[in-house]
Amino acid sequence: MKREMVVVLLIASLFLFCSGCEVLPDKGVTILSPKANDIVQAGASYEIQWKTENPNPESGVMVTVEFSKNGGKSWEQVEDNVPKAGKYLWKVPTIDSAQCKIRVFYQARPEYRGTSGLFAVK
Repeated sequence: MKREMVVVLLIASLFLFCSGCEVLPDKGVTILSPKANDIVQAGASYEIQWKTENPNPESGVMVTVEFSKNGGKSWEQVEDNVPKAGKYLWKVPTIDSAQCKIRVFYQARPEYRGTSGLFAVK
């Protein structure tokens, strides 16, 4: 594995798995849906939409989509290697929570990311 890839993976791992660390501000990605206070049907398919705002070519063309059911205290990967084109058809988990969030970040530059407001899955 190339040294640059190892460094990127290490940075991404620290970003994703650092518990108790300071939360980084969102930049470069805006989540369009789901919106704050939306109610998404559990078990259904739902189109997550976002807008990328980072013209930096080093950011790459792929993003990772994550989901939190506890207001962002922990995250689970929905999908990686998603084209940054701005949408992903998500199979919503069968849960009941009003503390849900979606996060999308550039795989090559995880500091460029966006996080949704709180929404519900019911």
